[in-house]
Amino acid sequence: MSSLNMQISITTYDSLLYSLRKADVALEIFKEMESCGIPPSDYSHSILIDGLCKQDKIGEALSFLQEIRKEGKFIPLGMTFNTLMSALCNWGFIQDAKSVFCLMLKYGLNPSRHTYSTIIHGLCKIGSVREAFNIFQSVTEEGMELDIVTCNSLINGFRLHGHTREIPKMIEMMRGLGVEPDIVTYTILIAGHCEGGDVEEGMKIRKDILGQGMELNIVTYSVLINALFKKGLFYEVENLLGEICSIGLELDVIAYSILIHGYSKLGEIGRALQVWNLMCCSQRVTPTSVNHVSILLGLCKKGFLDEARSYLETIASKYQPSDVVLYNVVIDGYAKVGDIGNAVQLYDAIIMAGMCPTIVTCNSLLYGYCKFGDLHMAESYFTAIQLSDLLPTTVTYTTLMDALSEAGKVHSMLSIFKEMTGKGIKPNAVTYSVVIKGLCKQFMFHDAKNVLDDMCREGFDADPIPYNTLIQGFCETQDAKNAFCVYELMVCRGVMPTPVTYNLLVNVLCSKGLVIHAEMKLESFRKQGAKLRKFAYTTLIKAQCAKGMPYKAIMWVGKLLDAGFEASIEDFSAAINRLCKRQFTKEALMLVPIMLSVGVYPDIQLYRVLGTAVQKKNELFYLPILQALAIKTGI
Repeated sequence: MSSLNMQISITTYDSLLYSLRKADVALEIFKEMESCGIPPSDYSHSILIDGLCKQDKIGEALSFLQEIRKEGKFIPLGMTFNTLMSALCNWGFIQDAKSVFCLMLKYGLNPSRHTYSTIIHGLCKIGSVREAFNIFQSVTEEGMELDIVTCNSLINGFRLHGHTREIPKMIEMMRGLGVEPDIVTYTILIAGHCEGGDVEEGMKIRKDILGQGMELNIVTYSVLINALFKKGLFYEVENLLGEICSIGLELDVIAYSILIHGYSKLGEIGRALQVWNLMCCSQRVTPTSVNHVSILLGLCKKGFLDEARSYLETIASKYQPSDVVLYNVVIDGYAKVGDIGNAVQLYDAIIMAGMCPTIVTCNSLLYGYCKFGDLHMAESYFTAIQLSDLLPTTVTYTTLMDALSEAGKVHSMLSIFKEMTGKGIKPNAVTYSVVIKGLCKQFMFHDAKNVLDDMCREGFDADPIPYNTLIQGFCETQDAKNAFCVYELMVCRGVMPTPVTYNLLVNVLCSKGLVIHAEMKLESFRKQGAKLRKFAYTTLIKAQCAKGMPYKAIMWVGKLLDAGFEASIEDFSAAINRLCKRQFTKEALMLVPIMLSVGVYPDIQLYRVLGTAVQKKNELFYLPILQALAIKTGI
């Protein structure tokens, strides 16, 4: 047109600008238009600003606005300000968006529904939900009708920032304004319940939606399926999949990813592979690296390392992945079982494929050498890592230190620890636990206690693992006094004891024969609301039986059951065997009705123990009872 000396209209330039607004050439076209003496239209500035924003060049958009304002060329349009505010809000620059809003008012432009929706969305994004709600309330009271999208932004803001109690009020207000909840509203509600662990309420809302004749979309189903996987509700997932198929809804890449990850995590690797095959056959979505990682992790977790390697080789040849993470997963799988040969082979395959191993790759190999028991090779490889371009991490040092600790090379371990801290690499709670464990194995308890104090000074005092490690060290040497000193120090520092802590303390008292003390401590822990495991109860019960305290043992069996634990045939057998050995036959038989009351039936071995004990005590009148019970239970 230019070469033919045709007059190019502003409409033509605006059309060209609009089509190319996402490209770098847009600004050149605008300048060419000005150089040709064609004044910009009302929309020209807005088109260019919109293009810059869509290219994430917000700074340039603001500079352009400032420049044309100074030159007096700016023709203010509401859409220009809305575009800028929307871009700024999406990036979280809410204060800048507010400044643009004030500038809009300065030009005498009335904010539209879209303007307020943009500001409300931006405020919700940064967590200022109350301010967003106040704006919503103010503009609706003035008669402006805000749409369902704005309402959903607010509801989602309440969900994301923990104000779930406000959501029902918001929905009630929506309905008062004549805005009915849509599928997005219900999806946000379902997500809120599922995130709070109440998947049952989420499923209930699903039923209500279906009851209203509305159809769920794949996003809603994905939210529910993800929550059901987290709860381990495999069959409920299958039911939802059947429902999705029956209504002809197609899965998207997120839904496929949730299914593959969920099945893999539950150990249903065969099902995960079926979903992967469906994904490949759909021709609508392509498996991502995340999907491959999920399947590889699932296969390695189940111990199917040959299958994991075969899968890796298949996707390497089919998709030619250059993602070293996939190789890292399988290398780590081999390393964890000590198969260093296959781990090294895959390491070589990374190099052959032109990829660069990461420190994660090297950490896995180092662990493999340690697991295989080749400490000399592990130390050599550790040196090689240090000489490479890769920076050793806390995991690198901790892995080698743990191997040295297990081998009894405590001085070498301490030397590595000193080197690590000297290089500014921060130890974590696991590192401190490894050092404490190594020192305890060499009975260097004073040094271990000093390391624990150092850990506290470094700000790791909230982690119970190192404390448990030191308590275990004292317990293994039957030093109950110092074990309890560490426990008291733990509580004093505000560190929450774990079930392992209580198990160790009860066990050390029982093993030293201090059964009364163990009973008192366990009762004290119970009253404090401590998180106890069945092990603490059964340890005490066994000790009471062995010490000839049958009635105490029977009482604690009752407490175990009252605490909600399930007693097995092995638990009852352990107590009955000990009582019979101490010739407390009558008391041992008292445990049988308790067994039966919780649905546990004696096996043939237990009948023999009881029968032998009855004969030894010459209490033969119990034999017919045992015989009748054996017949009743099918033995």
